[in-house]
Amino acid sequence: MPAENLFIVISLNHTYRRHKAITLWRSDDKGYCWKLESAGRYDEARVLEHLGYYNSGCSNIAALLSLIEKLACEVEYDTKEFGICLPNYASTWKQLIAATIRPPQYQPEPEHRGARRQKTAA
Repeated sequence: MPAENLFIVISLNHTYRRHKAITLWRSDDKGYCWKLESAGRYDEARVLEHLGYYNSGCSNIAALLSLIEKLACEVEYDTKEFGICLPNYASTWKQLIAATIRPPQYQPEPEHRGARRQKTAA
């Protein structure tokens, strides 16, 4: 299937400010990974059928594989290994959010390196 019809689901809930790489979904909704080679490829029809699950903006977004491949680079991720991953920076997130399959229901608010710490409840 052409890359322009494939998406990777990105987890906002499992990517934290301290992470060097953005967390990606594995195939068939079965777990998470950082390496691009381990990420699941989701076809457009599947994502569109379940937009609230794959692209809510609250917990996940589905972005174009073709863009993700351009943004990916070698990153030393949190287990001290290297791999081709999405670097966890504001500039990366900005491009990913702009390339979602549809505008998400909720405005994505990803945690990324260099971002201000989240305020905690008193």
